[in-house]
Amino acid sequence: MYDLRFWEVRRIVRGYRRRDRLKHQLLAECVYADIHVMRDPKGKTVADMFPMLFDDDEEYIEEPQITEDDVAMLQAEMAEMNRQNNVKTE
Repeated sequence: MYDLRFWEVRRIVRGYRRRDRLKHQLLAECVYADIHVMRDPKGKTVADMFPMLFDDDEEYIEEPQITEDDVAMLQAEMAEMNRQNNVKTE
């Protein structure tokens, strides 16, 4: 089994959301046009009817900040793994 880290899962989910965004927005426009033709939309717009399609994912994501201590710890960990695997480092 693969062991996925949180940042990997977040990137995968973000990729799935972005992949079909345009198609979903165009389908929402078609649904809105059908509603507009068959009955009065009562002042609603497509964004009012389908707000999740027009939300920007980036505004909700808070990127974790990495500290200098974290960088040093990760570099030491990588050096140890490389030493165990007999990989030459600088």
